[in-house]
Amino acid sequence: MDKKLRLTGYMGVAGSLLMYTGDMLLYFTTQPIPDREKDLLLSMGTVPLERLVAGGIIGPLAAVLYIIGFYHLFLRVKKARRKTACWMLASLSVSIIVGGAYHAFFPAFGIVSSQGHPEIIDHFLSYIGWLGGFSFFLMGIGWLLFSVLVLQKQTSFPRWIVFATPLVTIWLNLIWQLLPQPFLLLIAGGWNNLVYTLIFAVSLITLKKQYHPR
Repeated sequence: MDKKLRLTGYMGVAGSLLMYTGDMLLYFTTQPIPDREKDLLLSMGTVPLERLVAGGIIGPLAAVLYIIGFYHLFLRVKKARRKTACWMLASLSVSIIVGGAYHAFFPAFGIVSSQGHPEIIDHFLSYIGWLGGFSFFLMGIGWLLFSVLVLQKQTSFPRWIVFATPLVTIWLNLIWQLLPQPFLLLIAGGWNNLVYTLIFAVSLITLKKQYHPR
């Protein structure tokens, strides 16, 4: 069980770092960042097509590793509460599947911008807004269920780990948004994935050598 737990935990770390890499391929730059989101997306028209394609394809692939990482969290829930844990796993898994689709759509911004059709960007923004909102909603449900299980001592996690969940750490991006370039994009630009790197890493650190769910 310990080997299985560690392997699935490392898969979660790998998935989050892979998705982060995809983010950087899609829009990393050392240039000043436009104030408006639309202008930032339009600037993706200068990103080479090869980078856009590679960055987009990474999304669905990373989502598979993410789901394995969520299974790692599921395994650390006591058997008596596995029904609740199933809902947690389902919410987080569907969230990252939608998130993978959200990520994979971003090359379209660069391609359309590079072809001189900026007027289409607004329609794309509306679409990914729905995708992002749905993913964020499901993520919130999943991590809320996880936190409840932890606080009720129904997992092998210490209670303080709730402070390392994306429910809390996602809001640190309000601070990272104040960073200058290139740290702004390196940290704030990929923070939605780095929060998962953090929680999976903390989970592995807190993992005992022997774990027997009851």
